[in-house]
Amino acid sequence: MEDYPEFEEIQIGSVSCLGKEGVPVWGIIHYLEQTCLNHMKLTTVQRICELSARGIENYRFSVAASSAEIFPSESLLDSSFRDYVVMADNEKSPDSFWKVISSYKRPVVFYNNGNRKIPLYDFTYPEAVRITSFTEQSPFQVDAKGAVGALIDLVYAGEREERARQIFLNEQIGQSARNIEAIVRASAVISNSNVPEGVRRYAEQQLINCLGSQAKLNEKVGINQVTVRLDGQIDVKG
Repeated sequence: MEDYPEFEEIQIGSVSCLGKEGVPVWGIIHYLEQTCLNHMKLTTVQRICELSARGIENYRFSVAASSAEIFPSESLLDSSFRDYVVMADNEKSPDSFWKVISSYKRPVVFYNNGNRKIPLYDFTYPEAVRITSFTEQSPFQVDAKGAVGALIDLVYAGEREERARQIFLNEQIGQSARNIEAIVRASAVISNSNVPEGVRRYAEQQLINCLGSQAKLNEKVGINQVTVRLDGQIDVKG
């Protein structure tokens, strides 16, 4: 982002998908909420791994010891959290830091650049997930925009969904398949061998947790007919 040169640019795009018929509205709302929260965690962990791979020390990461408010009145950058849990160095276990990310609904992780704490995920950032369109009619349709690599990881979470993505790519000829395959997915950043082994081990567990819960959600609502659009590029359907 331009405001924070330490951060690498994340690909922004949108994902559109259909659910199955007969899902009650409260089930749809639950699906949207949990998907947005999983996207927040996945993108946050991606940022941790991205910075760690570039040599940022563990002690420069901290997580607020309370979740972000449901209706924040200001950017998380300017929020006045009282307490933080620091990702410990090698002399102290980092379990408590990662436990907060795993157990809190809306965990907010900060990167200390020496002058101020910068949130790794903020609802004001371009990569933050936004529901841009929602049609309740059966079957329901959802359009979401944000960090597209994390969105793809989530809509294709689970063996069945990932297999569908791969079959789609194998059947395509031309630029559309190359577009979707070229997207930098959050899971690839998290599993990158350049990420220090200690951080990667915890981050991959977070990835497993997010995608595991998301796979169950996708199955419950029958997510299918996924369309991906990168900003400024054509649709990629699968």
